[in-house]
Amino acid sequence: MIYDVAVIGAGAAGLTAAHKLLQADPNLTLVVLEAKDRVGGRTLTVPVDIGDGKTDTFDMGGQWVGSSQHHVLNMMEELGLRTYPQYTEGTKVMQLGDNKIRTYTGDIPSLGSLRGLIQLQLFIWKAERMAAKVPITDPYSSKYAAELGGETVSSFMKKHISNKAAMEAIDVGCKASFGTEASRISALFFMAYANSAGGVMKVFETKKDAAQELRVMGGTQQISELLADKIGKEKVLLSHPVCEMKQTTDSVEVKTENGKCFTARRVIMTAPPNQLIKMKFDPPLPPYKQLIYENHPIGHLIKFYVTYKKAFWRDNGYSGEIVSNGGETEVDGVSRGPLSACFDATTHTGTPAIVGFIAGRQGVEWHNKTEAERKKAVIDGLSSTLGSEAQDYVTYIEKVWADEPYTGGCPVMFGVPGTMYAFPHLRLPFDRLHFAGTETATVWTGFISGAIQSGERAAKEALQYFRPELLTEKDLLGTCHDPKRSLLPASQVTSRWPSKGIYIVYLAVVVVLIGVTFSIYFQDAIW
Repeated sequence: MIYDVAVIGAGAAGLTAAHKLLQADPNLTLVVLEAKDRVGGRTLTVPVDIGDGKTDTFDMGGQWVGSSQHHVLNMMEELGLRTYPQYTEGTKVMQLGDNKIRTYTGDIPSLGSLRGLIQLQLFIWKAERMAAKVPITDPYSSKYAAELGGETVSSFMKKHISNKAAMEAIDVGCKASFGTEASRISALFFMAYANSAGGVMKVFETKKDAAQELRVMGGTQQISELLADKIGKEKVLLSHPVCEMKQTTDSVEVKTENGKCFTARRVIMTAPPNQLIKMKFDPPLPPYKQLIYENHPIGHLIKFYVTYKKAFWRDNGYSGEIVSNGGETEVDGVSRGPLSACFDATTHTGTPAIVGFIAGRQGVEWHNKTEAERKKAVIDGLSSTLGSEAQDYVTYIEKVWADEPYTGGCPVMFGVPGTMYAFPHLRLPFDRLHFAGTETATVWTGFISGAIQSGERAAKEALQYFRPELLTEKDLLGTCHDPKRSLLPASQVTSRWPSKGIYIVYLAVVVVLIGVTFSIYFQDAIW
């Protein structure tokens, strides 16, 4: 049998593509080939023992959505899924710089240094302005390409920040968002990534329209599970890892590791870049595609939950949010404690829990320890930041994403310096092959919403070859069939400042604040 379309990958991107194709024309023949024994990709919702013979569900992969993530919210509405807000009320905890544990409320973090706080805010403002001018579709077209192309986030940051705690605040944000340190991430990629989200702080925050604003009742893997139901589970073949693709003049032969061969007129590839590069392509992928895939590594992240009988941190006035450099540790073979970022993870059914990440170098180092050692270190870390009641937990559960077959890491791939000129080729078709997946998205890249957007785009690209009459000129915008032949939309970021005059006022206030602060607190103990 020759299928119209073969979709590689049964995550949110692949299943969205298949669903949209069948919505447009139910007579299209298609098959979805998934390497794993489940759907969902980097979303994974599991039942967890919460004591007294009861269970509740927790997301071990991607878990948040935001009210500005229209692609995922529209899909969830179609599927009948609902959201609830991330809990943020109360005192927050920071452990940065000198390893002291500090608390704060509101939006102004406690860095232990007014100078560091000013440096951090000025850097964020600068990054927001630059991100607004770095399109995710082609970062190298930005006027900042020469300045940022060879920089990492860390090296660029050090030109503007000298305070250790302020630098670590950015670094923890990178570890939680990318699974790696700021010292590995291309500064140009970082700006483009933030552009796709609407701004730098939208990537990191839990506020309205930000990435960590909302959670999904029952878990995010339901998106893929319900899509698979709509497509028809007989069309979604699990445990079919693709290893080879051969293009001919009129079709593509797709071979799997279990010895099966499928033929399709078009293929939509949604495997993450670090897995795609392991496959054999005949003819070989174009050089630019190979370069960007080979230089687009995935982060290293261990995600954990700790459940409790009661949300003691709420009772004590804490939000459950922790930003930490890990603090000091006496455990051999690791440089820091495990904690990077933690949040309240109490479910919509009321099960109290804390979720957190062991990421980047900490993730690699603690990966070498046993689960029992990680659990003890995590509980001790929560005890030192939220209180000794953290020791009285019910369940500890973790997911080491580096050990996940056909994923090899989490949460997302990131660009490295010196390669961003090839970035547009990440999403460009190669003859009969179309490419989707959250890394190829142009809105909310790296998130579930981005995966869905990319699947919708790839479906339109493929549909144009079968049912072009079903697509309008507007439908083709942003696809390889864009009548303007441009994949470079306007910046996704709207300025945080209503006018240049308002920005000048803000800058003047900061300058005055710096001057007053220096005149009063000039002692070395303060600075």
